Amino acid sequence: MLQNLRLTIAVENSASMENAHLRAEHGLSVLVELDLGSDGVKLLWDTGASGEVLLHNSRLLHIDIDAIDLICLSHGHYDHTGGLMAVLQQMKRRVPVLAHPDIFSPKLKARPALGYIGLPFIRSQAEAAGAVFLECRSPVALAPGLFATGEIPRREGFEKVEGFWTIRDGQYIPDIIPDDQALAAVLPGRGLAVITGCAHSGIINTIRQAQRITGVDELYAVIGGFHLMGADRERIDATARALLELDPAVIRPGHCTGSRAVCLLQQALGERCQPLAVGETINL
Repeated sequence: MLQNLRLTIAVENSASMENAHLRAEHGLSVLVELDLGSDGVKLLWDTGASGEVLLHNSRLLHIDIDAIDLICLSHGHYDHTGGLMAVLQQMKRRVPVLAHPDIFSPKLKARPALGYIGLPFIRSQAEAAGAVFLECRSPVALAPGLFATGEIPRREGFEKVEGFWTIRDGQYIPDIIPDDQALAAVLPGRGLAVITGCAHSGIINTIRQAQRITGVDELYAVIGGFHLMGADRERIDATARALLELDPAVIRPGHCTGSRAVCLLQQALGERCQPLAVGETINL
């Protein structure tokens, strides 16, 4: 049974004054440590945008890269996968990397001009460095009490994916980012903790999927990117209302949430809503 869950923020957009020697970058990486009683598991959730920043921060945070049991990738954008090659090269063994198969599809943006924002490596390079890709669209039980959500159904009308593109079967089409997924942890006596990458599927859609796959309705914590950067006020307000209804005790937006959205969420949700920063340790 999951007895304790500890998150260490290894890469994030922001750094606090207390951790002045750590580096911030546009990206996310979280060390997830599970206490299972007689056993423990260390999982790396995403790898930031660059190996340089991830390895620098890991050294200062005393994160032993070679002790990581499993790597999970939230989706195929560079700011969540850019440090993977550096991590693999630090390890002395092959390591499982759980991801949706669509992480390998072309990931494109159209503004201000067409640009590539996908994996900064090809599959064969990562496999040669030690990655054993576990490609799955469905939810996956990672450890007692911890799950990857798999593909997230898009049911909330106000949560839309816009501005991303891909090429499929020779056609240039919108990318709804089906590879977007999150982690769901069942905390005995407290409820559900949801750990996101970017929540491109929508943070409320993501929480609903976590509730469905775990069978736990009570939400205790939601942590990670909420992808509200550039969102209009209507969507931010709708997100705040939904979070108020879900009533989690811990709300930690970061990365792609955007400073405007973070401020508005704090106004609506109070002190339980605090932005993430590099170097933080969150014990759940």
